[in-house]
Amino acid sequence: MPSEEKTLNVIVADAQPMIGWGLEHYLAEHCDAQVKAYVSDTENLLTALSEWTDTDLLIMEMALPGERGRDGVHLIEWLRRHYPNVQILVYSLLGAPLMAASVVKCGALGYVCKRSALSVLTDAIQRVRHGETYIDPSLRQPRHTGRPLSPTEMDIIRRLAHGATVGEIAERTNRSVSTISTHKRNAMQKLGVTSDAQLVAFGVLDWLGEF
Repeated sequence: MPSEEKTLNVIVADAQPMIGWGLEHYLAEHCDAQVKAYVSDTENLLTALSEWTDTDLLIMEMALPGERGRDGVHLIEWLRRHYPNVQILVYSLLGAPLMAASVVKCGALGYVCKRSALSVLTDAIQRVRHGETYIDPSLRQPRHTGRPLSPTEMDIIRRLAHGATVGEIAERTNRSVSTISTHKRNAMQKLGVTSDAQLVAFGVLDWLGEF
């Protein structure tokens, strides 16, 4: 008989405590996985990763609070460089196909929308367990037909859609205002819009799947 698969050691990173509690119970019952730590910000995430050196899988939301200023795709890139043995599965409210493709490109192995059935999460964990990529099949296709946005452009557009200014984004991401403006302009060209008003009218939140 084939040997049983090892129990996955998991860290959950999410700003909502109920997600940590729910995943702890669900993963133990359905996915042969044990949640070793639940964290709600980047500082505690890095502490947990340094303490639980046998972690196999990190399940994380896209945007985490924390003074380090790492979130979303940039946090994933940093984690892959410093913790290459930890697989990453994004479990997010954002039902965004382009975002999903971006995080996989940056090193995550999976992306699941929290609105999907729990069976989708089970399938994703099973695939990630074997080193395979998995993107939630329920995600809608993006409406625009231009060139794909880069991870940085995706992050900036998401922040703008939630009301942040170019200056605030520059401060939050430790970039110059001119750099953020350039990324914003490039993203708008790819989306085929020419003003902030058009950007909103285009339905960025709906395009990102956040409704």
